[in-house]
Amino acid sequence: MKRIRVDFLIVGAGLAGSVTGFLLKKAGADVLALELLDAKTKDKLCGGMLFETTPVQFAQVFGEGCMDTLRPVRIKHRDRYAGRERIREKDVFYALPRKRLDDYCLERYLQMGGMLQDRTTVRGIDDSTGVAECADLRTGETFEVEFGRIIGADGAMSAVRRLLTRRNQRVGIAMEGVVPPLSQDSVFEYLPREVGYSWYIPQGENAVAGCISYPGNAAICRKGMNSLCRGLQIEAPRSVRGAAIPMGGDILLEYGSRASFVGDAAGLIEGWSGAGIEQAVISARLLSESLLNGNSYTEAMKPQTDYIARLAQATKKSLFMYRFFIMRKGKPAKPFA
Repeated sequence: MKRIRVDFLIVGAGLAGSVTGFLLKKAGADVLALELLDAKTKDKLCGGMLFETTPVQFAQVFGEGCMDTLRPVRIKHRDRYAGRERIREKDVFYALPRKRLDDYCLERYLQMGGMLQDRTTVRGIDDSTGVAECADLRTGETFEVEFGRIIGADGAMSAVRRLLTRRNQRVGIAMEGVVPPLSQDSVFEYLPREVGYSWYIPQGENAVAGCISYPGNAAICRKGMNSLCRGLQIEAPRSVRGAAIPMGGDILLEYGSRASFVGDAAGLIEGWSGAGIEQAVISARLLSESLLNGNSYTEAMKPQTDYIARLAQATKKSLFMYRFFIMRKGKPAKPFA
């Protein structure tokens, strides 16, 4: 069986994997990224919403001019809870198509000289010897990769995480589709009697509408998305995609002596909003620094993991108050304009 030897094997060539690979390759490391899907056509389900601080994180990785290339649009944001609406006027948000973002990061990794093999899956990992058994889905060929470190960047249903720990993290189900652009205001509407939320997010020429259900119910997703579209007086998407989304309370940064995790694979997501783009970039940057400088990745990430844990606790308390008190006293929201 053919065997490849690399310093770092990254499983998943999405946002977190590409940023990690770019930084490691920039430092001169030997890096191979494996991707289950076709790298040119893959398009992750994601609203593409960025917080005010997210462009700063990208600038730390790719330089100040990266946002000129990515061209995010500035948007306003509204939250709706049980018929009550809050406009977040003081907060700054941006949005862009997720595929544009992922393609940019992957291209920068490849320009730096990183290796990529897509349509490839990992079937087994021997953490003690540092060998992964892989299969090319195009040819059916199996091969081995000998690595110094393996990095799980392969999403909520991470194969690396499952193969090493023998379990998946807790996830919810999300659905999303393209809708006509209505305005430059995004809307999050939290579901009545269910744990989840729907969203409408403009991305420039297009917009997306979707819904997430925790712990996971496709019928609730479809119902919540259609309800939001009716309230906004837009046609619900005819074609939708589904995906697993981390619940935000099952974080795993390192396992054994050779494995690390970033982004969704690590469970790094803000459960109340589904936001994970900034956490993906931060974890990729801090992991790369720790691998190159010998620092502790877990310690470097502690402010982030503590924040997510506090947010998860606050969300549980808020849901209790929302479901048993606010929902019963809510008034209809004003029409969206």
